[in-house]
Amino acid sequence: MFRRVRLSALLVLTACVSAAAADSPQSLTEDQIREAQFLESLSIPTPGELFAAFGKIGKPDWAAFFRKQPPAPHTSRPLIALNLGARIADGFLAAEAQDRQQAKNVSTEIKLLAKSLGLEQEFMVRSNSIAGFADSRRWDALDEELEAVQAELAAAMAGRRDAELATLMSLGCWLRAVDVAGAQLAANYTPQAARILRQPAVAESFAARLDALPAKIKTLPAVAELQKRLPALGATLSLPAETPPSAEAVNGMHTLISGMISLFVAPEK
Repeated sequence: MFRRVRLSALLVLTACVSAAAADSPQSLTEDQIREAQFLESLSIPTPGELFAAFGKIGKPDWAAFFRKQPPAPHTSRPLIALNLGARIADGFLAAEAQDRQQAKNVSTEIKLLAKSLGLEQEFMVRSNSIAGFADSRRWDALDEELEAVQAELAAAMAGRRDAELATLMSLGCWLRAVDVAGAQLAANYTPQAARILRQPAVAESFAARLDALPAKIKTLPAVAELQKRLPALGATLSLPAETPPSAEAVNGMHTLISGMISLFVAPEK
């Protein structure tokens, strides 16, 4: 059903090679290799593809799922990365809703989050393109631009030896996309639509990757709690294709995932 995500993994690997070559004649570090392999192994739809699949079997009111307030400011780089990924998913949501102003608002928020990670320059050109595509209503081009944004930011993170931030950004984007899809399905349940949510092993893969993060990151309360809750989310998303989750299960999943997102959106304590 979906075109699978591979571009980000390739760009991460390229950035890692470039960084290693610049610093020494040695090849990739073990952490860089693991990060590239992890991203390459994931087989998940982009948020835009997930939303579009629901659009083919109904007419969702995507604007109903806009988040009115930007994420709370954080000083923790891992939490910023999670919020950055979630905001990229919000960009896909704005494109699916064909809302020009929301797309530009989200672009501004992405820029602020990227700046907090020292990646403002990597996003600057893309930010202008996002605004241009929104104004001209080129929604497919906007989707592609957002895919490129995530890939290039992940590459920049890995190139700066912050590969763990790329993992967290990818997780934040995936969680927010499934959160929106789950909200749509909870409000308008059909077994056919429920099958779209099936994404076997993705949650488990993220949980394993979080476990491999440096101790100073994986012991952060929000990250540790995300890892703890991922298996329960994965259980709903990994049911056999012939057994879509029930309406009750979808409601429970949406409550679970909304709580997971609140872990990194809420203000730091």
